[in-house]
Amino acid sequence: MYALKSSLISLCTIGLIWLLCSPVSASKLDSISTPFTIQVNGAPIAAITDDAENETQVSVGPKPAVFTLHNGRLQSGKWLLGRSATEDRSLLPKKVLWFKPGVTNSAGILPVTAHQDEKSYLLKFSNGCLVEQNGKIFAALMGEYNSNCAVIIQ
Repeated sequence: MYALKSSLISLCTIGLIWLLCSPVSASKLDSISTPFTIQVNGAPIAAITDDAENETQVSVGPKPAVFTLHNGRLQSGKWLLGRSATEDRSLLPKKVLWFKPGVTNSAGILPVTAHQDEKSYLLKFSNGCLVEQNGKIFAALMGEYNSNCAVIIQ
């Protein structure tokens, strides 16, 4: 009886977290036709240089990256941005990385979706919300962090 009660409490907790992190009455998109920038806690995601290493963690900075979203792939210049399909299985926040398209198979990058309501977009990185910690960008899976992420249409 105790195990059943404990399981039900766990399921209710997971359902509540999912509801809190999911946008209400929003349409789910895998493409946004207009270029945009992304701000997390008021700071833009920084553009990456062409000579950077593959799978460099995304950071905020003064020069914003300009993105497009097409078929679940978030791209800025020659680079793709997303979560790795081969990350640890914990529920801790996951690193958001830059990937070189010719080096990384696109199947190794988890898809990004945009959820649109009346006036804004919310990006989801395989159901993770973007958060910033010490200038680095992560995807929070459990809603344990206050995600203040904005998509700024250009």
